[in-house]
Amino acid sequence: MKKLLCLASAVLLACTLAFAQDENDSKDEPAQTEQAEQSEQQTVSQASVWRTSGILSWAYNQSAVSKNWTGSERFSRTWQAILFLSLERDSEKSNWLTTFRDGFGKSDTKATSDVSLDYLEFSTVYIYRIYSFLQPYSSLFVHTQNDKFWDPVTYTESAGLNFTIFENEINTLRLRAGGALRQINDSVKGNEQDAGAEGVLNYSLLFHKDAKFVSEARVFESFDYGQDCRWDNKLFLKTGPWFTTEFGYRVFFERARIASHSWPNDIETMLYVALGLSFNMFQ
Repeated sequence: MKKLLCLASAVLLACTLAFAQDENDSKDEPAQTEQAEQSEQQTVSQASVWRTSGILSWAYNQSAVSKNWTGSERFSRTWQAILFLSLERDSEKSNWLTTFRDGFGKSDTKATSDVSLDYLEFSTVYIYRIYSFLQPYSSLFVHTQNDKFWDPVTYTESAGLNFTIFENEINTLRLRAGGALRQINDSVKGNEQDAGAEGVLNYSLLFHKDAKFVSEARVFESFDYGQDCRWDNKLFLKTGPWFTTEFGYRVFFERARIASHSWPNDIETMLYVALGLSFNMFQ
């Protein structure tokens, strides 16, 4: 009898331990499954997120005098509008950035009306990360103007290596350089094609949650015709949920726009302050 009681007690104890173990496993399994699903969703979301940003800024200045004014001043009005849009997809192995810039402005008096600012730029760059210092890229850059749309228009295709010198939450510095091909379609001078080398330096500094500085320097060295360059510097100060004040300084030269242009004599510069509507500019 004692043997039967001992055997029954042992069986009951084993069943109790097994049931408790199964119950613990059943409690842990949903938690582990939920954590795995959340981790997978985060990974998928990070891999498929596209970051967008943009700003539409407007600057206006006007002066006027009375009809019986005896001084040399006259009525004048200057305005300009600048649009910037960007779309970026960043993952562990690649980075794809597409930007669009449009700027147009006029300066008017009673006797004259001149275009003071006019450009349209589209750029897309794809970078594939193999190692930190081995990042091949390919890019397309298109430049034209609003006043005489697509006349001239410049296409530049390039491929080479990208170098991320440093990158963190505050600032980023990247340099890419490689060979390039350029095509210029112009109704006056005809079509031209040439080869050369291209170098682009990008810097971004988020020194405050509401203040950001970005700079881009782009140089194309043609083997036959010389240099083209552009250097954009912008300081953004957030002044409201949607409003941003933009300070900009731009240096620009492109031989194709005006036939008589020669480097380094004919360089255009622009300094401006504008108020704009923005979204996601301070990421």
